[in-house]
Amino acid sequence: MKRAFLILSIVVSLSSAAWAQTVTAEKVPAQVKRAFQTKFPDVKSVEWKIKSEKYEAEFTLKGAEVTVKFDATGKWLETETQIASSELTPTVRDALAKRFKGYKIIETQTVQLYNDPKTIYEIHLKNDKEILKTQLYADGTILNQSAKPRKKN
Repeated sequence: MKRAFLILSIVVSLSSAAWAQTVTAEKVPAQVKRAFQTKFPDVKSVEWKIKSEKYEAEFTLKGAEVTVKFDATGKWLETETQIASSELTPTVRDALAKRFKGYKIIETQTVQLYNDPKTIYEIHLKNDKEILKTQLYADGTILNQSAKPRKKN
């Protein structure tokens, strides 16, 4: 799972037009750091990044990789938490099996958005031609998806 996550992170990073820049905690606005500490008071080891004018805190919590995004005022925007594919709901697994035959799951995570109380499942899949990112609700409803061609070696 970690290997697949690393490979996907590299592929996405190399093909992304918007690069995330690592920044020191001193460069993160105080209101962003306060908002983070309020939301995650027990987390001490954080890697900060800035991407598209949003601050991202990356850390490990209970063995899972977590990314939390804030705007420059400290408003919480989103939390992404890595999960095992076995943690997907049966309805999500069924929707993936029906809709994406021939694809292999390479990363799964839950996404919590500030403006949506429902849990979103984000799944990264691949086949011989592309890497696909899709987001679904627990009931299998697809919210969005995007694809990037796989690079041939």
